[in-house]
Amino acid sequence: MSANNITQIAMLLSQAGSAHHHFEQTALKGVYDQEWPAWYADYAIQHSLGELLPTPVTVEQLGRFLAENYEVYQQENSKLGWADYTAQQIAAHWRNGS
Repeated sequence: MSANNITQIAMLLSQAGSAHHHFEQTALKGVYDQEWPAWYADYAIQHSLGELLPTPVTVEQLGRFLAENYEVYQQENSKLGWADYTAQQIAAHWRNGS
C-alpha cells in the first residue's frame, strides 16, 4: 500500500472525526457516543475507504478494529495523532489480507 493511500486514509479518518463530532453535538445533543467505532467505520466505508485498501472490509470488521486499535493507541502514547496512527495500522492490517 502506498504512502499516499495511508495519507488518504488518515484524512478520511479526520473527516469522520469532524462529522462524528457534529453528529454527537446535534443528533445526540452532546452525549458521548459509545458506539463511535461503528459510526466511524460506516462513514469511512461510505466515503470510499474500500478503494484505498487491497482487500475488502465490512463495517463490522472495521468497527471492531477501530475499537481495539483505539485501546492500543491509548496505551502506546504514540507521538502520532490518532488518525495518522490508525491509518498506518489499517494499512498494515489489511495489507496482510486480514
